[in-house]
Amino acid sequence: MDIIKLSYRNLPDYLKPSFLYFGAFPVGQEIPFGKLMRLWIAEGFVQLSDGKSLEDVAGDYINDLIGRSLVMISKERSLGGIKACCVHDLLHEFCVVTAKKEKFLSLVSGYDELLTFNGQCNQQWLCVYSLQEHFERSRIFCPSVRSILFFPLDNAYGPKHCRLLFNLCIFKLLNVLNLEQIRLGFCFPSETLLLVELRYLAAQGEFDSIPSSISNLSNLETLLVKSHSTAVLPDTIWNMQKLRHLHGGFSLLGSSLATENLEMSSVLHNLETFSVLSLSSGQSIEKILRKLPNIRRLKCTLFESGKSTGDCNRTVAVQFLSRLQSLHLSSSFGRVKYHSELHFPSNLRKLSLSYLHSSIIPELRDLPNLEVLKLLSIHCEENTWDMEEEWELPKLRFLKLGSLDIVRWTSTSDHFPCLEKLVLQECRKLEEIPSCLEVIEHLGMIEVRDCPVLDRSLLLKIEEEQNSSGNYDFKIFIFQ
Repeated sequence: MDIIKLSYRNLPDYLKPSFLYFGAFPVGQEIPFGKLMRLWIAEGFVQLSDGKSLEDVAGDYINDLIGRSLVMISKERSLGGIKACCVHDLLHEFCVVTAKKEKFLSLVSGYDELLTFNGQCNQQWLCVYSLQEHFERSRIFCPSVRSILFFPLDNAYGPKHCRLLFNLCIFKLLNVLNLEQIRLGFCFPSETLLLVELRYLAAQGEFDSIPSSISNLSNLETLLVKSHSTAVLPDTIWNMQKLRHLHGGFSLLGSSLATENLEMSSVLHNLETFSVLSLSSGQSIEKILRKLPNIRRLKCTLFESGKSTGDCNRTVAVQFLSRLQSLHLSSSFGRVKYHSELHFPSNLRKLSLSYLHSSIIPELRDLPNLEVLKLLSIHCEENTWDMEEEWELPKLRFLKLGSLDIVRWTSTSDHFPCLEKLVLQECRKLEEIPSCLEVIEHLGMIEVRDCPVLDRSLLLKIEEEQNSSGNYDFKIFIFQ
């Protein structure tokens, strides 16, 4: 413990609250970095510097803590970035003890503590570990608290709805309210709409819509709505100029945007991430997306309106989104058989396409900065995917093909000279893959899952050639 204390004392002052915040989560819990980053920002830990965005600075913070061996990466992204992180149990204990000592943290666990807890006047973070039914009946009174985070000890996703009996309105200074692991029923909790200091709000329920008074939360930066039905966001959402991250979960169609007054609506200049945005073929997709000029990460679901027909062309143009780095686009009605036309910005780095028609594939050849590409459940009319000569993805490092109907895939090493990892998953008809994989210099791994007719001799030859050229770290993993 003395070594941990020394490491903590050597931390810059701006990093200490970020590190202690790990004590707010249950011991051993894997924390998605995106969530942790947004919480850090809402808590005010992240400081702007050198013209970087708050999200980029938060990335520097976590890398610094990892470099000091205080935080561990528990799950990596496709190219080795941080997807989730955690701390060792001893470090977690230190965070809890120190955060309590420095008047940052109160942990309330169990029904008895919930009934009797009265926070100190300088309390900042209140973390509740309890059964959902006990939390529902609690009478928490701690008006000076800045953050409330709830972690269930039971199955929070069960059928029972939770009805909060304590008065949320007393928490007038609240910046963070995380209730995403409680099912709050069919009505969005109206009490939260009076907490005008909120910067981070996460809630779960069966919400069909979000009240228009959500715009009262003018300081809100992150809104996370896990709705088990299609949640329609009101047109007042366009007035929330500080909004940076908008996430709708669970529902197949994600969150829909009200577009009745779109022409008169404000532009959300600060919005950086939106997941999941539902777009109807009957809507003006371009007009909606032009309201999000600085979006960096976008996840969209396309669905059919009642007026659309199954054989018409679909066009999705996002080439004007100059800051877009990551795009996930899918159809809500399974593998579509009609032609689609997509136009992407040249700066795109990550692209995932699901349940679309293979007519979109030629549009991918003009993406010089693309590093990650996932093609999943794409409807292919031909048995062979032949990458034409003009194809070139010079920076592509990760390629995943999932549930494709192709039998053969042909290409040359010029198409993706920097490829590092290839994943083939549930391509049940695939027999042949490109021989050029033998000579791609940076290729480190091929992962094959549930591709029963793929010629294993081709894989062995690729491995032999890679090893013979000095690439002894090259690996092939086959899972049935």
